[in-house]
Amino acid sequence: MPSLTSPRLANTCWVSAWMTGDVRGSGVPVCIRKIANWRWLSCATPWRTRMLAKASIACCLLHADGREIHVRDLRSPMERHQGHLSGLRGIFVDITARKASEAALEDSEARFRGTFEQAAMGVCLCAVNGRYMRVNQRYCELTGYSEVELLLRDFREITHADDLEANERLLDALILDNTERHSIEKRILRRDGELIWVNLTISLVRSRRGSGQFMEVIEDITARKHAERELRESEARMRSILSAMREGVIMRDAEGVVIIANAAARRLYGLAPEAVFPPLLEPEGYSFVREDGSECPVPELPGARAMVEGCSAAAVVGIVAENGQCSWVMARAEPLQRDTHTGLFPVVLTLNDLTAQRRAEEELRLAATVFDNSVEAIMITDAGRQILSVNKAFTVLTGHEPMSVSGQTPAILSSVRQGLNQYDRIWREAAMRGVWQGEVWQRRREGGEFPVWLSISVVRDRGGAIANFVAVFSDITERKANEARIAFLAHHDPLTSLPNRTLFQDRLEQALARCERNGGRLALLFLDLDRFKTINDSLGHLAGDRLLQAVAERLRHCVRDTDTICRQGGDEFIIVLPDVLDSEVSARVAEKILRRLAEPFEIDGNALGTSFSIGIAVYPNDGRQASVLMKNADTAMYHAKESGRNTYRFFTEAMNANALERLQVENQLRQALERSELLLHFQPQVELSSGRIVGGEALLRWQSEVLGFVPPGRFIPIAEESGLIVPIGRWVLWEACRQAKRWLVEGQARVTVAVNISALQFRREDIVELVSQALAETGLPPSCLELELTESLLMEQAEDVLDTVQCLKNLGVRLSIDDFGTGYSSLSYLKRFAVDRLKIDQGFVRDMVEDPDDAAIVRSIIQLGRSLKLDVIAEGAESRTQVDFLISEGCREAQGYYFCPPVTPEVFAQMISSSPDPSEWQREARRA
Repeated sequence: MPSLTSPRLANTCWVSAWMTGDVRGSGVPVCIRKIANWRWLSCATPWRTRMLAKASIACCLLHADGREIHVRDLRSPMERHQGHLSGLRGIFVDITARKASEAALEDSEARFRGTFEQAAMGVCLCAVNGRYMRVNQRYCELTGYSEVELLLRDFREITHADDLEANERLLDALILDNTERHSIEKRILRRDGELIWVNLTISLVRSRRGSGQFMEVIEDITARKHAERELRESEARMRSILSAMREGVIMRDAEGVVIIANAAARRLYGLAPEAVFPPLLEPEGYSFVREDGSECPVPELPGARAMVEGCSAAAVVGIVAENGQCSWVMARAEPLQRDTHTGLFPVVLTLNDLTAQRRAEEELRLAATVFDNSVEAIMITDAGRQILSVNKAFTVLTGHEPMSVSGQTPAILSSVRQGLNQYDRIWREAAMRGVWQGEVWQRRREGGEFPVWLSISVVRDRGGAIANFVAVFSDITERKANEARIAFLAHHDPLTSLPNRTLFQDRLEQALARCERNGGRLALLFLDLDRFKTINDSLGHLAGDRLLQAVAERLRHCVRDTDTICRQGGDEFIIVLPDVLDSEVSARVAEKILRRLAEPFEIDGNALGTSFSIGIAVYPNDGRQASVLMKNADTAMYHAKESGRNTYRFFTEAMNANALERLQVENQLRQALERSELLLHFQPQVELSSGRIVGGEALLRWQSEVLGFVPPGRFIPIAEESGLIVPIGRWVLWEACRQAKRWLVEGQARVTVAVNISALQFRREDIVELVSQALAETGLPPSCLELELTESLLMEQAEDVLDTVQCLKNLGVRLSIDDFGTGYSSLSYLKRFAVDRLKIDQGFVRDMVEDPDDAAIVRSIIQLGRSLKLDVIAEGAESRTQVDFLISEGCREAQGYYFCPPVTPEVFAQMISSSPDPSEWQREARRA
């Protein structure tokens, strides 16, 4: 049997047996069955064994036909005999096919192993739970992990979190669908932290036992993904650029189909974003026109020419849509590479929209035509107001040629009447508001001035800054003259140019409304020319008209500018005197009219004498309505005629009597200075703490030869209204200074003389010069003179008054505010005007003991003076109780009948040197 053993297969079989000892001690089989046509080639177990047992032996036998047969020898010991085996029993099983399959499997595994390890892509085997079972070198290179590190992980640990769900769905689909493979693209997080993109292909691998494995093949596609992303970004940028472009861009293939068309191109064609572009060679619904307006055939279009001829083409084309809307474009076509199938060229077409430009050009042509042919003057300037252009009407209207005004400013047109500053203000206002319109006066080249209606408009650039001014103006001289003439005739008498009934009625109603609102008074004078009918009948109506014109002219000089004169009709006139203080004012106006009309009129070489009969009605006593006042004034006028003409009468006799009396007082007052009827009295001003006379107020008195003694309250208001207060005030100032100087010369105690300054005198005269001359000529020290001013005067025209008051202070005189508390009593003017003393009005002093309100006012004025370091004097002290109250409140000085009434200069001189007992002053005054 040893000769049958084949060395090739000696080690390929195995024996599993339970050894029981030698077979008959020989160590060889008891018997060997011969199998026809077989020959032993190998045996895995030596035949000589000490003991034989059951065994399975793989053997290789040589068949008679030369084939090698692989068998499985299943042997077992035969029945023992006397403790010894009687033999072996064996069964041969043919395993040649199985051995061949195993050999093929080993060969396949060897080839798989070589392919697995040498694959250019990463390959791995994973269990169904995702654990790595085997990986190749390329897989390790792609992931950055070693084989050992990967075998300790599963695929989830290196998969990007955003791709895990897709990876799991892929595995589930592979198992459930029982498909061979699935692929996805996913991201892998390398060991070094880098993120790469891979194409993952998974196959299901099933084993003989039925359990599955997954084979993953990964290919690095990072570069491709980056390229795709860049391509997408590039396409997005390109689409954004195309969408943002103002020019239309169209790309057509060789068949004329649009591949790309941006929003601008669709807008030019009038298409919606989702609409299909018309074909290039057969544009249904569209037509095209040339610049001259003629139809342009499709083959002549730049796009069609470039598509057929393969050359660049450009032209201005009008695209007319179905709705008739025309879009003008500059079309430029560039051919691309020829298409071999059609023989035509793809085309890129750019469309530059010229519609707005052509419209603007048309508007400019129209504007230029209007500019040149406009009948109104047009002037265009830059932002700095330098003239850029003018039209023909400008030259005709102003006389300035275009070349002579170019570069100049509109100031060359400013008139003397308008003024350069006001003209400049108009242009600044136009710059601020964007537009200005109104009437102005301008100057022609030769110097003549004329009114124009001027309209200035501002033109701004895209940034909102001023780029130009456009001024349009026209001569309105004739229009204004016509308007003025019409307006004048509508409200004035054509003969005398006085207000007619319409205008008079309106002014009268307004004046009555003001009187009603302000509590004022108004006088209405009704005038009628005496014996005018005789003049008309004897000299003719033309002479009568000229007489009426002359009368109207004289009437204008008899009234104020605020008064209204109306020709009622024929020879009747009406005068409205608003804001009159009392009936005496209207009486003075009537007297003035009568005096002026008493002078003869020269009419056509004839000296004509005439007079008025005047009736006067006063609001509100004689009526509150215009109709009532006119009726009553007319009645009073007839009373004047009945009284002999050339006179005036009031509607009521009481007013008439008062007016006559007032007129008499005024006439006598005019002669009082000449007759030396005026004199001064002085009322002592006492220091309350010592009883010493520290000054005296000069008070005016009038002893008339005709009227006797006239109280100050009667004649001083008339002097104020008539203006006589100015010369009278001048006399009072000089007389007071002379008297004070005389006391100093006589050796009397030094006292201050207080003189009231009228507001009218303060305004009309140079009061500083007057005071300066009075002090210089009399020799009175300035500190001995005190000027009393009213609050209303200080508040009137504050700046001018402030300068005057400061000049008076520079002279060294003292200043006090008379009747303090009855006017504005403003702290602001006390700070501005450097006064020395406040004089509390006697109206507050009279009732301050009984009236808490008056007491509070007096107390406040005293405290105010103390705070501002001003002297305070109370006038009108008439009882001891009042004096005690003033002392208790800290008032330093007072004057009034408790101490002494106003006395003559001689008596006042005796009081200065006498005892400070007020009772002695009063006895002295009574003796005088």
